[in-house]
Amino acid sequence: MTSRYRLLEEGNAMHRSIAAAFAVVILVGASGAWAQQRGPISKKLLVGNWAYVRAESVAKDGTRFPLVEGTNPKGLLIFDGIRFSLQIMSEFPKLASNDRLKTTPEENKAVAHGVLSYYGTYSLSEGDGVLTLNIERSSFPNQNGSSPKRVVKTLTAEDLVYINPSTLAGRVNTNAWRRVR
Repeated sequence: MTSRYRLLEEGNAMHRSIAAAFAVVILVGASGAWAQQRGPISKKLLVGNWAYVRAESVAKDGTRFPLVEGTNPKGLLIFDGIRFSLQIMSEFPKLASNDRLKTTPEENKAVAHGVLSYYGTYSLSEGDGVLTLNIERSSFPNQNGSSPKRVVKTLTAEDLVYINPSTLAGRVNTNAWRRVR
């Protein structure tokens, strides 16, 4: 009986060792996959010119809509190490009056909904990937003087994706950019 008991105990110990080793492999692999997916969060890697890929907003009820309305939006985001500038604009038909100071209400609405632009200074926390934008001026004046935080989800040599987890309107925004070479 004692030898059978000892074999049973050795078997249980071996199973516990295998289970522990398996758990370590799973945890290391999962953390490596997460780091690989997000990429290193590096202030130097953020510096440069980024072309607009997409920007969407998701309401609490799951409804999705573009942050910039209109046809074929294009944009540029620039980080220089201290300052940033962001512009996204849709295509617009030429103004009826040929004078930007004499627009129709419909033309004004199209521009207000089809342009997003702001600039200021920024900081990036490399540890948690929080990007703070200190907005000096914005095409949406409610953002002037604000310091919204974005969470960087992907930052590689080619791609930047960040989210705004809590907008002024209570939505979650996702912005995707591709590096311009």
